[in-house]
Amino acid sequence: MKVLNSCNVHAADSGQASTIFAASSSEEGARHIFNPTRAFALGALHMRGTWGRASSFSFFKGNKMTPDINLSHLTPATRTVPASVFGEHLAGERDCLGYQVETLPAFARTRIPVLNPCHFFNEAHYRTLAAWWNLARREPIYVSGPSGSGKTSMAMQFCARLGIPVVSVTARARMDRRELLGHWALQGGETRWIDGPALLAWKHGWTLLINEFSAAPADMWVSCNDILEGLPLDNGATGELVVPHPMTRVIVTDNTRGHSSEIDEGFFGRQIQDRSVIDRFWHMRMEGLGEAEEASLLAATADQDWLAEFEPEVLDRLFKALARLGADSRAAAQAQAIGFESRAVPLSFRVLSRMRNMMLDAARMPAASDDDPLRRIIRTSLTEALDSTAREAAETLAVTAIGNLIHEMRVSRARMVLKNATGSALKAASV
Repeated sequence: MKVLNSCNVHAADSGQASTIFAASSSEEGARHIFNPTRAFALGALHMRGTWGRASSFSFFKGNKMTPDINLSHLTPATRTVPASVFGEHLAGERDCLGYQVETLPAFARTRIPVLNPCHFFNEAHYRTLAAWWNLARREPIYVSGPSGSGKTSMAMQFCARLGIPVVSVTARARMDRRELLGHWALQGGETRWIDGPALLAWKHGWTLLINEFSAAPADMWVSCNDILEGLPLDNGATGELVVPHPMTRVIVTDNTRGHSSEIDEGFFGRQIQDRSVIDRFWHMRMEGLGEAEEASLLAATADQDWLAEFEPEVLDRLFKALARLGADSRAAAQAQAIGFESRAVPLSFRVLSRMRNMMLDAARMPAASDDDPLRRIIRTSLTEALDSTAREAAETLAVTAIGNLIHEMRVSRARMVLKNATGSALKAASV
């Protein structure tokens, strides 16, 4: 049996009031699933535009009305986050709405991604994200791009700067819609319902991040149209109807755009998605950082103690050479796709970061007579996983871009050691 509960929502600044209804189970004598937090979200949606200004509610059970309840403490306070927080180069761009982190409950604060101050937001990408965040409301965004192009890190760092908790899930071939809603579990000798990623995001105003979207079959996402459209979620396991919080958002990342043309680029295990599903998204493509941006990020994310051991001019050449290698590899891969393989494999920022770290380490070690450090480094970073044709192509690009730079780094470090030793000796003599 279902009973209707209603509440009056009073808009603090306009005197408006509206009555909203939600169904809840009446088993065990009118056990209420309807709760004030959801009522607040329902009222905000119903009134369209008074979100953030509703202050009190009156609840009805049967014909009896409870006193008005002040709910201002139940919903986190929001704040306007200037675009400059995402980078000084973005000052003057569209601002975004985020949370005042101190008003979030402790369990929600643990879900806010760790801030990476070195993350760089491309201007075009930020404009798309900010427009979607402010305008889309219930529509998700589909971020596509090659491996290592920064899709997930961009989504996480965007939310980190807004103080938005994130709950993430990785799609897979046998994924079921119920995994997004939750499951029953035995806790303390009792069977309890555990909310899944979608219900957590819907109830608390978090961002649901779905990675590797096309790894799940098309019919799975067709069955999730309510999630992709930001509609109330009907939890059949508990009888609960969950209306999305006004701050709830959904971000999807994937190597493909969900259609067949990219299956030929070597992304195995991916599923062609239904056109009606793809139509529900905003879309953004990420091809990776520009060459200058990548060089700057390689410098910013390196171990600063190690960098102090080398001359700045040599380090500048290192970062620029790696960024050039990445750009050349991506251009070659795009031009030479052949079926399910590619003679040239694009080197992601992850691979370039590994190479940077291993090159800095190699330059700090004495040279061995039979050592070929660059080839060893590129193989350890990536090419041992490739077939012989792709391996040779990637190693040839690396040798061309980097040349004898590891030797130059060793010489540079030796000069720095000598310079520091001389400085220390002179200082001791002066004392």
